[in-house]
Amino acid sequence: MKVMMLILFLLSISIASQGQRTKRGEQRLIKSGQNFEKMRVVQVTDSLDFIILRNKSLDIPHLKRNIWDLLSERMLATVNDPNHAGVGIAAPQVSVNRRLILVQRFDKDDKPFETIFNPEIIYSSDSVHSRIEGCLSIPEIRDTVTRSWTIEVLYYNSKGKKIQETVEGFTARIFQHEIDHLNGILFTDRIKH
Repeated sequence: MKVMMLILFLLSISIASQGQRTKRGEQRLIKSGQNFEKMRVVQVTDSLDFIILRNKSLDIPHLKRNIWDLLSERMLATVNDPNHAGVGIAAPQVSVNRRLILVQRFDKDDKPFETIFNPEIIYSSDSVHSRIEGCLSIPEIRDTVTRSWTIEVLYYNSKGKKIQETVEGFTARIFQHEIDHLNGILFTDRIKH
């Protein structure tokens, strides 16, 4: 048990200390399927997956966008899986600790999924709303989480354009949930009993 804990600790340090460049392991994982092929969603019940979910994610470099576009497409296939569909997904949930999320935009016509690179919440309202949440990485648990009703978020879109926008309601909740994943935070950390 001590050996396993030491291995997990060293792996955690290794992941946390990696630079901003695309790693070969990341590229291999991302390129292991075509753009329409879903990826394996990591689960909190697996000890190695748990470490991935708990690590802070690195920024996406602006170089080699094609690899990140492929990751985005594969994440979209994953979140749209009819057996385990969701309204958002973060790169750590498919074993890539990078600041990339997909958010279903319920605040826009046709409710499209949008790819969000390097998001940062720069404002959170004091006005809050409580609602039941779930997570693709924690499929057995659903519980009430309180989040800000309105947020202001800064990010890059899929065309590389820097965006700053105010988001409210359910879409703001999705942004907050997915950005939490990028910071190693799970929705279960926010449940108050």
